[in-house]
Amino acid sequence: MNNSSTINNGTQDFPSECHYPPSTPVLEWIKNVVYLFILLLALFGNASIMWIVYKQRRMHTATNYLIVNMAVGDLFMAIFSMIPTTISMFRGIHSWVNDGLFGQISCKLLLLSQGSSMACSIITLTALAFERYFAVVFPMLNVLTTRKTRWTVTLAWIASFTYASPIIYAGKVRLYKGVPFCIEDWAPAFHPKRAPAIYTIVSFVLLYALPLLVISVLYSIIIAKVWARHIPGNATPANVRLLNKSKKNVLKMLMTVVLAFALCWFLMYLNLFLQDFSDIFGPCGIPVGMQTTGFLFGHANSAINCCIYVIFSQEFRRGFKDLATPFFRKRSTLPLENTRRATLDTTRNSQKSSLKPQSFKVIEKTRV
Repeated sequence: MNNSSTINNGTQDFPSECHYPPSTPVLEWIKNVVYLFILLLALFGNASIMWIVYKQRRMHTATNYLIVNMAVGDLFMAIFSMIPTTISMFRGIHSWVNDGLFGQISCKLLLLSQGSSMACSIITLTALAFERYFAVVFPMLNVLTTRKTRWTVTLAWIASFTYASPIIYAGKVRLYKGVPFCIEDWAPAFHPKRAPAIYTIVSFVLLYALPLLVISVLYSIIIAKVWARHIPGNATPANVRLLNKSKKNVLKMLMTVVLAFALCWFLMYLNLFLQDFSDIFGPCGIPVGMQTTGFLFGHANSAINCCIYVIFSQEFRRGFKDLATPFFRKRSTLPLENTRRATLDTTRNSQKSSLKPQSFKVIEKTRV
């Protein structure tokens, strides 16, 4: 994906007569704090999702394995793309580290991680839609077993890296007024304007429009099937309500994840189309504020998904609660003297009617 203008905050190839109004310090700090919060949520939230599914054997299902795969992709994005971006934001300049070997490799890795993570997310969402479709419409087929899920995850990552592989060539560090920037430069092997435009079209069709269309059709069929199904036998009203609630929660969760992906990445694609196919903003290109907003929304998707799982899934809520309990648990052991005093007071209050009160030493012996 052609993100060069986003990565370097719009400074690459800008004419010298282009002058954007400087951002106020307050807006800069708000942007930095918001992005830092997104980064921390993406790191800890997705790592927690992976840990919860790993520890809870009852959650070792095909659906949860695919959810974990999305969490891995979001974590991959946070580590290799969002952390360098956060450092650049707090430095106050979006220049790259250097134009040497390390700078070239890290630039390619950043762009590769962003493209492959986004591709893995939409491929996994499509696989989830197919998994739910066969589970609801053809429940006896058992199409996606645990073993097949592993192969699906492997193929998803192979397809994702294949899609992002051209970035390995296009990602380069170029100097602008002596300052290095990480950009996409398709020359000299490809046309510098036509190649990124073609790549944008292919990305939009194969990894946005077409998957979202397929997912929408599958979930429409699932909703019609689920709401028309009746429980066989003499089902009690309580069982019917419980089943309907469970079915609705799963569908709401997956549909919300898909909707979040569509909304978060829409502005990024809009920026790319305006950059590659329009001159509406003149020779200076897309305004920096619009680029930054699309950039933040695209990366925010990596943090939003883990929140959606917690909101709609009781299993994930319970897992997060169990994970957080050790950090907020009150100290169960008091100092020795306080413990003895509390034990003695409790014993005296509970044994006021006893003819022969027991001493503290006797009580300790009986507890041992």
